[in-house]
Amino acid sequence: MNRYLPLALFTLLVVVFRCIGSAYPESFPNFQPLAALFFCGAIMAKDWRGWAIPIAAWLVTYPVNAIITGNLHFLEPAEFITTAVAFGVVFFFGKSLAPKHIATTLVGAVVAALIFHLITNLAAWIGSPTYAKTFEGAIQSLWTGAPGSPMPSWVFLRNMVSANLIFTVIFLSARLALPSFSPEPATAQAR
Repeated sequence: MNRYLPLALFTLLVVVFRCIGSAYPESFPNFQPLAALFFCGAIMAKDWRGWAIPIAAWLVTYPVNAIITGNLHFLEPAEFITTAVAFGVVFFFGKSLAPKHIATTLVGAVVAALIFHLITNLAAWIGSPTYAKTFEGAIQSLWTGAPGSPMPSWVFLRNMVSANLIFTVIFLSARLALPSFSPEPATAQAR
């Protein structure tokens, strides 16, 4: 049980970050390391906990996010499915990197944020009538956002990359400091 205490604490940290990000969307838009939990869960856990804990954290915070922000379109099936697919791809991307060097993991955290951003924003481009179905419309969804948006899409990407990196550094620090937090033998951690 003590082996999974750090993962449970990280999950709580993600829930807190997600609620703060939802409560203050102007100050911390998308500063939520939920994708990093899927990514790091894939790297850390060899069993069902690697995906079950991130999914539980997401399912608990998903409706809370929608209610706090008053943005109930997040509860629509297409939004839910797109987000689930994006998290699934991030998880399997993490599995493909596990276990690797620290630098690879940090670069992977950035790539995981990019993957999530690409999947969700391209789905918005495809599904939303506010975007022209052209190359320029796709770029608009990925970079500038919908017309009349209070902030551009790149701000959400920047904040997700930042949150993923911070969370992954905390995760890696815990793996180095707490041998019981790593699925690898102590000799493999020294890489």
